[in-house]
Amino acid sequence: MEKKKIISIVAENVRTLMNQEGLSNNELARKCKVSAASISKIVNGSMSITLPMAMNLAEGLDVDMNEIIKGLTGKKTQKTKLKEQELRQSEQLSIGILSINNKRFTCIKDFSGKTIGSSELEGGLDLAETTGNLIHLIQESIHEALPDNEINEGKLKYAKLNLVTQSYEFEDTRNKFVLFAKKSFKDVILLPDWQITYLTDFKKAPGISLVTDKGVSLSYMHNGSVKKIGGWKFPVYDLGGENWLGVETIKHTIEAAEGYIPMSKLARTVLAKFSGKIEKITETCFKGANPDIYCLFSDLLLRSYFTGDAAAKAIVERGFQAIYRSIERADNIIGKQMKIALHGSLADIYKGFFEENRLITPSSDAEKVKLLTDLSEEYLEGHGVKIV
Repeated sequence: MEKKKIISIVAENVRTLMNQEGLSNNELARKCKVSAASISKIVNGSMSITLPMAMNLAEGLDVDMNEIIKGLTGKKTQKTKLKEQELRQSEQLSIGILSINNKRFTCIKDFSGKTIGSSELEGGLDLAETTGNLIHLIQESIHEALPDNEINEGKLKYAKLNLVTQSYEFEDTRNKFVLFAKKSFKDVILLPDWQITYLTDFKKAPGISLVTDKGVSLSYMHNGSVKKIGGWKFPVYDLGGENWLGVETIKHTIEAAEGYIPMSKLARTVLAKFSGKIEKITETCFKGANPDIYCLFSDLLLRSYFTGDAAAKAIVERGFQAIYRSIERADNIIGKQMKIALHGSLADIYKGFFEENRLITPSSDAEKVKLLTDLSEEYLEGHGVKIV
């Protein structure tokens, strides 16, 4: 079929669909994310369209792409066949990005379920950041996972994206982010780290996934649903986490420096870090906007803990007691003691406080991101996970 005939048929199809929907050139342009000038040329029969543009038009008009090219016949060129195959495959790309411990783990699988790329980058995904910056970090992770393949925005529109981010508890923020992300990807599922951790550790079986990091969260299965205790972000919650330990260290240091309690090795270590001045500790805590500033003090605490300092040991023990209250709460809800998978930067510290027969081998970050990539809404609903 000659080119002019093809252009004419497409123009007529688009005009008919626009009239049915009552859309102007400008309105269709906004829906299709192309210029109004291009839409004008298409409907006037003065511009040919590419296959991706036909798909954009179909999406904007909310019709099948066959409605755009209806009436066209003839053999497809090899180039067109390859392009269509590429688009069909990209529609079924599954992308999983796990943000945990200030890192991004990415796994990408093709339409057959085969892993075709992976990456690990510094810097997590925190919903407290701007949406634009989050999308940039997501795209960076994808390009790093597939360095030898050109993955443009057009292709990503047909990919499924499953994410684990920090600050998940900020409900309004996460809902806005999901709506925005769906403009760039076909489907978006957003989960907190405690849900994917539990699913990887236990699937549907009863148990406790305990994450002891900058914060602390505990997840368990009850009445067919994965539930959580804690993890509401410091200073509201997170008893026993790095930030909490850091604050306890500051309190101990100030009490020792002011003479309320005997001076300890821990207090001397902290004071030496700040030239012996309490005001420098205060300035450090209130200067800047780093929500995890107290982790600096937990580092000093743990150094003293490993040298056997009594004051440091007492603070860590109080941290474990705070965490164990949550474990007892979960045990009481279920009605029995459950196995525990212990995760996070403080796992090795707190591990020694547990009875060995209660602990199981925790899942790795690599296992989590692989499961994350495979997740579907049906799977999550079947495993008691509420979807955003």
